[in-house]
Amino acid sequence: MAATLAALPGLATGCAAPGAGIQPGEHVTVYVSMPLRGPEAADGRDVVDGARLALSDARGRAGRLAVRAVYLDDTAAVGGHVRWSGAAAAANGRRAAEDATAIAFVGDLDSGASRFSLPITNGARMLQVSPASAAIDLVQPYLGAGDRVPDAVQPTGERTFGRVIPSDEAQAQAGAVWAKRLGARRVAAVSDGSRFGATMVEAFRASAGGLAHARPRAADLLYYGGTAADVPGVVKRDIMPCPRQMLMATDAVVTSPLLSRVPAGTFACPVIRASAPAARGILITSATEDLSQLPASGQGFVRAFHGRYGHSPGRYAAYGYEAMAVVLDSIRRAGDRGDNRDSVVKAFFDTHDRPSVLGTYSIDEVGNTTLNRMSGYRVIAGRERAIAELHGP
Repeated sequence: MAATLAALPGLATGCAAPGAGIQPGEHVTVYVSMPLRGPEAADGRDVVDGARLALSDARGRAGRLAVRAVYLDDTAAVGGHVRWSGAAAAANGRRAAEDATAIAFVGDLDSGASRFSLPITNGARMLQVSPASAAIDLVQPYLGAGDRVPDAVQPTGERTFGRVIPSDEAQAQAGAVWAKRLGARRVAAVSDGSRFGATMVEAFRASAGGLAHARPRAADLLYYGGTAADVPGVVKRDIMPCPRQMLMATDAVVTSPLLSRVPAGTFACPVIRASAPAARGILITSATEDLSQLPASGQGFVRAFHGRYGHSPGRYAAYGYEAMAVVLDSIRRAGDRGDNRDSVVKAFFDTHDRPSVLGTYSIDEVGNTTLNRMSGYRVIAGRERAIAELHGP
């Protein structure tokens, strides 16, 4: 199986010559920064395991350059307070930036952590590829800013960041498309007041053309664009005492305890009989593809991952694999300047129609993947089931 994965274009051979102070025959280093402790440790380890598998499939090389990886933890604190840390993420970025052999940085899982590591790697003109950080402001200063560089996180004014997961905007757009497929006619979109929530609600509304906008209790589908913290408040304020609509939320709410407390039928009011089956439970859009919906190359990845680690991959494992794989591909395509940071950044942004375990995609001018394959889930009593393949408009 490894041979099959290694046959993808990103893992072919090429040439190398000095370009960043590295002598011919020496190695380059890819740093990987993930949460390896705390509530997101399972996702972080999955990314690391996926990246390790990609490097193994490439036999530790990109063209003629040897490639090594350093895996770092971006969390801090102890006990039940362990979370990603801005200081830790920045320290990881600084460690990479100061390593003369470092050629790229894979990270971070959380957009918040990437806001701390990215200004440092950008200052070092080092490619940073995230498998999961989907925030708009990492590639644009605000939604709809076109190709403007977000100088708050990319202060050089030159782009060095990209991602292999669809952006928050793409996920919100997919939610609007799904709402239409579900037969919704009147929708309402509410936020928790966070920057994330405001972005998701704005993008959902912009893509919900043809649907009437109504007050939350008058809508037949309520879209919640906020974080997990305020889900109970939204349900109490905008839905109860009698739920009259389907409730759709993003993958930001997967940690909410509400998901385990919602019994079957809670969101199945007879006033919306046409959509009652979909109204049971909570509908969740996910930027990651469900394992069952990955393409044939992705199914090969699932088997290879299980064979190597003895368990099925989690939701971010394939994205960790591809983040490392596209970095290796960028080094290879940089040719005899595969050890030069600027050349590898340029090669990454030249990624076009790349076959991968996630499907075929390109990197656009701001660093987003053009891949818009996502998944829709129904969650009832804490159990989720993939029920839809989602795509942006």
